[in-house]
Amino acid sequence: MESFKTHTSRNTEELINLNNRILIVEDDDISYSLMEEVLNAHNINPLRAYDGIEAINIFIENAYTIDLIFMDIRLPKLNGYEATRKIKEINKNTPIIALTAYTHSQCIIDCYDAGCSELITKPYNINKIISLVDTYVINKK
Repeated sequence: MESFKTHTSRNTEELINLNNRILIVEDDDISYSLMEEVLNAHNINPLRAYDGIEAINIFIENAYTIDLIFMDIRLPKLNGYEATRKIKEINKNTPIIALTAYTHSQCIIDCYDAGCSELITKPYNINKIISLVDTYVINKK
């Protein structure tokens, strides 16, 4: 856990302001726990949605306060592609990072066609997660 904290050095106050402004859409508890642990180690407390419908509802309630979404592609009720499309209809400027274990070329094309900004493959690369938070949230300000 300590290696997560030392990956980057930032002002703690800057990161505390990110609480609940990152949404993780992930139905798998283990995958979510890893993402949450990485973000918590950097003083970020994310929101969670278990499926695409819940993601859309949380986003509607917080449409202009969520800075970044990590979206699993294979979800119950409504998949990540469709959830991404609907969220982009509400606010096209919110970056959405696809999370998938499937890296075949059609999946990658479908992620970008749905409106995803980037793609992370499972198992997660911790450095990539933090880099994306830097790019889309911290350095955006």
